[in-house]
Amino acid sequence: MSSPSDSPVSSTAASIDGASPRLQAGEPWLPEPEELPNTPWYEEKSSNLRLSDIATIKEKGGTMGKFEVILPHPDERAHRPPSGFHTFYMNQIDMGLRFPLPRFIVALCHHIKISPIQLAPNSYSFLLALAVLLSYHQLPLIPYILMQLIQIKRLGPGKFYISHKGDHTFIKGNPSSHKGWMSRFFYIKCDSMRDPWRCEMSWRDNVFTLTPRTPDRAPNLTSFLEAMRGKSYNAPDLIKEDLLCFFKFRRKGVEFVGDLGIVMSCLSRVFTFSRA
Repeated sequence: MSSPSDSPVSSTAASIDGASPRLQAGEPWLPEPEELPNTPWYEEKSSNLRLSDIATIKEKGGTMGKFEVILPHPDERAHRPPSGFHTFYMNQIDMGLRFPLPRFIVALCHHIKISPIQLAPNSYSFLLALAVLLSYHQLPLIPYILMQLIQIKRLGPGKFYISHKGDHTFIKGNPSSHKGWMSRFFYIKCDSMRDPWRCEMSWRDNVFTLTPRTPDRAPNLTSFLEAMRGKSYNAPDLIKEDLLCFFKFRRKGVEFVGDLGIVMSCLSRVFTFSRA
């Protein structure tokens, strides 16, 4: 019998800032502080997106006609969008970002006090995959739960990466790198919705990592962590459009009706796990 300190729940109770000394599978290479450039990347990089990319952004991003998307001029930078606009990245959309932003991601960003703009692309794929798993196990998507399962790493000025906390590695399959993603940014705004972002959108260089207040009826993660033990789920499979729609993380502008056989087939395939 393992000691209490060896339990999966105890491993999640470690400090939010704590990190496993070994490199996690699928995690990008993280530079040492002394290896970071002196000039922030966002002051140097312009956007290399083309007008033809706008249609892709609108289609994949699910803007549903409520958002205006424009491309930056050559002298404009990611951290200085035009008035009323905010910056996002094509690679974030490739990894599951949709508009409006999922409420649980908004709530998490509000808690850790950074803008969703600042999340590295794989963060979106990881968070959405984790949300699918938590929803499947009927756990609420609240910061109290999420902060026990994630760690937040600073990739440099204005960039943050969210991944497994501690030794958990049940979500895999994300690309090891997104070469050039910081030069693939666009500007977006929404005038048709009141407070469409629902969280702080200003750039910050530090993250807030204190544990959220424990709810009156605190959900128990024990059964979830036991279910995840020894399993490996592919993030791209978990964030397929049908699954995102089924769990209400994706809105296509039409009511999701009809035979759910496709979704349930996808669920059956995704939740057929392989040993790590």
